[in-house]
This record gives sequence, structure tokens and C-alpha cells, in this order.
Amino acid sequence: MTDTSRGTSAKDEGRPLRRDAALNRERILQAAHEIFGRRGLGVTLDDVARHAGVGVGTVYRRFPTKEALVRALFEEDLKRRQEVAEKALSNPDPWEGFVEFLVSMTGDLAENRGLHEVIMMGSHSSEPIERARGGLRPFLGELVRRAQESGQLRPEVTPSDFPVIAHMLSAATQFTQGERPDIWRRYIEILLNGLRQRPEDPPLSTPSLTDDTVEQVMGFRRPPAAE
Repeated sequence: MTDTSRGTSAKDEGRPLRRDAALNRERILQAAHEIFGRRGLGVTLDDVARHAGVGVGTVYRRFPTKEALVRALFEEDLKRRQEVAEKALSNPDPWEGFVEFLVSMTGDLAENRGLHEVIMMGSHSSEPIERARGGLRPFLGELVRRAQESGQLRPEVTPSDFPVIAHMLSAATQFTQGERPDIWRRYIEILLNGLRQRPEDPPLSTPSLTDDTVEQVMGFRRPPAAE
């Protein structure tokens, strides 16, 4: 990468891009979404450039590092996940709201390997991404609380169970090696049947992971407290 490409990127910042530059940026983001989704975050900017059909210099002018591209792609995606959670909380039926969020979130993670790595594994983290990741937890806790208070979700279930569930569903999708990317839908139906409270069901005998263990495994860094 040359000093010229760095300078161009800095000069573009804070002002509207020309139409051709804006189209290139969108093409790069779309290509990154597709290739990160299929192959994860191990791909290079050269890989993204080839997939987008642009020169690698064009990618570097818009995104001087892979971390900058990851931030641009996934910060917005994480914001959309919070919007889904807010919509689920507004559902008057606590169980339906819980299922709505769980299906949407786990489906995205199962079908998008890059998003899975950003949310579940702390890959290519940044302060805005950390805040967005951490911001999902209160929504999940409230969805669980509402569904349990309505008597529809097993009382032993905790929010820390859901990162494990997301990993399980993602593993099911990867197991098919692209043959059945939708297979997670079958297994979430099985899981939801197990999560739903029924009077005849025996209690779960194995405790869930602690929040500290989940945060350690997921690579969470708590955002600094606001002053």
C-alpha cells in the first residue's frame, strides 16, 4: 500500500464520495459481505478485490486496512441486530418475541461465518463493535425474563445458554459443507421444543455456563464506563 492510497483515503473522509467512488465502495462492501459470510474473516483484501472485480488499490483507497473494512461492514450489521431485538421485545406475546429474536439471530450467525466470528469469537474487535456486542445482552436477558414469567420458557434457561446454542446451529450448517446451508432451521425447531416449558418435563440436571465463562470464551472486553 502506498502513501498516496493512504492520503486519498484520509482526504475522502468527511465529504461525500463521487458517484463512481460511492459505487465502488458499495461493490466492495457487497463483495466483503459475501466472501466473509462464506469463508470467515481469514480472507485478505486482495481476495475481496478479486471478488468485487476491482483493483486492490481501489479497495485500499476506501479501506486502508482489513480492520477498517470489517468495522464498516459489521458495525452496521450489529446495529440491525439490536433493532431486531427491540422489535421482538415489542411483541405482546413473550414467547413469540423470544422465538422471533432467536430465529433471526441464530440464523444470521449460522449462515454468515464472518458475522459469527465477530459476535461469538471477538475477531477484529473495536470499541464500536464491542459496544454493539455488549448491547445485545440486555435485550436477550429481557426476552428470557418475559418468556419465563409468562410460563412458556423453561425456568432453568439462562441468557448464557444462547451463545452455545448459536455455536451448535452454526456447526450444523458447517457440517453440511455447503450442501444444506439451511439445515440450522431443522435443529432450531428441535431446540425450541426443548426450551419450551411443559409441566411433564423433568428439570435440567446440568447447570449452564457462568456469564464470566461465556465472556472469556467469546473474547469480550467490557467497554469503559461512561463518565
